Amino acid sequence: MKLIEAYSVIKLKMGYTQKVINSLKQISELKQISHLAGMYDLMIEIQAENIEVINDLIVEKIDPIDGIIEINTFIVLKNYK
Repeated sequence: MKLIEAYSVIKLKMGYTQKVINSLKQISELKQISHLAGMYDLMIEIQAENIEVINDLIVEKIDPIDGIIEINTFIVLKNYK
């Protein structure tokens, strides 16, 4: 079964970076957590069985993490390389 891939960029409150990263590390569906420079502080790579699982993951596990201000998620339609 092919997994659905998604990427989310996350904006954090000042001073919450390590706390949020530690919370995200506990979520098995996250394949990568990257610290960014720019408008967003973190980017996560998600792999799940379907869109509903990705939605539930974001709404129930990621969004409630203290220190997160904004999440913007992108679903991968097709990979070329």
